[in-house]
Amino acid sequence: MGAFRVAVIGCGAISGNHINGILAAGQTLCALCDVIPERAQASIEKYQLGNIPVYTDYVELLEKEKPDSVHICTPHYLHAPMCVEALGRNINVLCEKPLSINVDQLHAVLKAEKESNAQLGVCQQNRYEPNMLWLMDFIKEHGVKSAFGLVSWERNEAYYRSGAWRGTILEEGGGVMINQALHTLDLLQHMCGMPTHVTSHVDNDFHKDYTEVEDTATAHFELEDGTRYAFFGTTAATGDLPVQLQFVTKDNMRVIAGNDFIVVNGKQVTVEDNRKASNMVGKTVWGTGHATLIEDFYRCVQSGEPFRIPGTEGAKVIQLILSMYHSHGNRIKTMA
Repeated sequence: MGAFRVAVIGCGAISGNHINGILAAGQTLCALCDVIPERAQASIEKYQLGNIPVYTDYVELLEKEKPDSVHICTPHYLHAPMCVEALGRNINVLCEKPLSINVDQLHAVLKAEKESNAQLGVCQQNRYEPNMLWLMDFIKEHGVKSAFGLVSWERNEAYYRSGAWRGTILEEGGGVMINQALHTLDLLQHMCGMPTHVTSHVDNDFHKDYTEVEDTATAHFELEDGTRYAFFGTTAATGDLPVQLQFVTKDNMRVIAGNDFIVVNGKQVTVEDNRKASNMVGKTVWGTGHATLIEDFYRCVQSGEPFRIPGTEGAKVIQLILSMYHSHGNRIKTMA
């Protein structure tokens, strides 16, 4: 089978990672869509995409172009309905995080995925980071006694003013957890397991004047065997600290890790990375896994092999985050 015809819906900052990844994977971009057509046109010029059409209505794009797949890079509240629309037409979808921002959206997406002949992939690209792949194998071998995740970044008023949807419950769906800290919590649950209970405190401590959403969150997650792992996230820092995952394994090895470092019992571990640096664009905090994830997605679509992060897998971190939002300091069952 030849190259797939791919459309990108949403041409904001993250779309560059997708366009670059699509081209690196040998696929054909057939159209771009954005409510601001000049933004899409700027992407065409930047990435030298030629004379491909620009749409402002994604349904019109789906009807006229009939792409083999779409990449959804829009504001959070649009992810789920766009996934449902495309999957209903049996068009493959690679969706940026978060997969949804509420329970109803999540159920709708998973129902559409189940009923579609197409594949749904979720762009949780940090699972493809070389250090994280090494760490997944290490944790699988040694087990987890205790674990902790940390995201401490600065997101100021200018950031939240940069898009009308940012900092709103209705359109962003939440703050630090559903936006900045989602990837780190996803890695933590992927390595430790899906918890049965959570106790969480979530609040807007410093950004009250210009956001509706939380800037600080803590959580304790409990597994069925009694093991707990903890999480702290904030966007109220005065600078971006390195993201960290920390573990004590069942054989008492101590691990501190991020996308660009791993320390085991005080000694640095070097993980080989043979990827092309030219495929990695955008902010450092996004990680560098987009191109690898996109290449794997199309390999799976072409072969019929299930993608490693389908909707059912991408839903897990959403279930945890929505459970955090419903905890209000109480110990509750995590959302199923």
